[in-house]
Amino acid sequence: MKFTLNEIHSIIGGKIIGDGDIVITGIASVEVAKEGDITFIRNDPLVPQALMSVASAIVTHREILQLKKPQIVIENPYLAFTKFMEVVAKERYMRQVGIHSTVIIGKEVSLGKDVSIGAHVVIEDGAKIGDRVAVYPNTFIGRESSIGDDSIIYANVSIRENVVIGKRAIIHCNSVIGDDGFGYLQIEKRHVKIPQVGIVEIGDDVEIGAMVTICRAALDATIIGNGVKIDNHSHIAHNVTIGDNAMLIAYAKIAGSTKIGKNVLIAEDVGITDHVSIGDNCIIGGGSNVYRSLKTGAVVWGSPAKPITEEKRIQILIKKLPEMYNAMKRLVKTSQ
Repeated sequence: MKFTLNEIHSIIGGKIIGDGDIVITGIASVEVAKEGDITFIRNDPLVPQALMSVASAIVTHREILQLKKPQIVIENPYLAFTKFMEVVAKERYMRQVGIHSTVIIGKEVSLGKDVSIGAHVVIEDGAKIGDRVAVYPNTFIGRESSIGDDSIIYANVSIRENVVIGKRAIIHCNSVIGDDGFGYLQIEKRHVKIPQVGIVEIGDDVEIGAMVTICRAALDATIIGNGVKIDNHSHIAHNVTIGDNAMLIAYAKIAGSTKIGKNVLIAEDVGITDHVSIGDNCIIGGGSNVYRSLKTGAVVWGSPAKPITEEKRIQILIKKLPEMYNAMKRLVKTSQ
């Protein structure tokens, strides 16, 4: 990378103090930044680190008078730095436009402008790939599936038949979208498979981590709303609906036909049973198991999940159990 500070300022905004023509060749945290790098700090407690840093320029929340190097002063340095990181990432990881010679393309496939299709990708009949989509090697795209403009599909992803993916989606390595939901009937002590003939619909600006599975619906659709973020190793069962801008942290396990509202935060290693509803703006603490529906705005934790204030009281009491046990032993011994 190579940017002048003036060029960075044009990307992130703020006010330049010092030499805007200085050339920046790297980007790093304040702890490890070296000469040629630009870094940032968020608040006053980090000013001493800024003063010790050998970075060539710093994005700060206010002017630091003691700092004898160029600065960009802006209200939210972290957000501003993130904007610049997006530009750096796009430049660093941009794939060459074109279709590798080993790609297998079926009949009546639609490919948009400026696509990048990597080695050993299989695109089946009737699939539609939007403009500027990057598909990394060894990916499978099933019949009649579609991927919206500016999406990135990393290596070894499997996108099954009739999956709809919106614009600017990011799907990380080894995820599976549209596998069969886990549906069986018990007939004379045998497991009889229920055919899964529904689809998966994924909105715009969705990011799906590595090793995630999102199952197709039995009849209708498994729906992932706009702006949803799903962390690594999560499982979304058939007929689940997830509202816009929900966030699921690693190892989330969402059972079939669950409905999750908008702006819901599900922390790590949470399990949610089937056919429940999670209202908008709920927060579910890490390690919780949810067996009942939650009203809008609920904040819960524990197994079974309960209001977080109640669970905190329970955790305090659990810590006191040894003391209570010893007290009871003394009382029994005294009464004998």
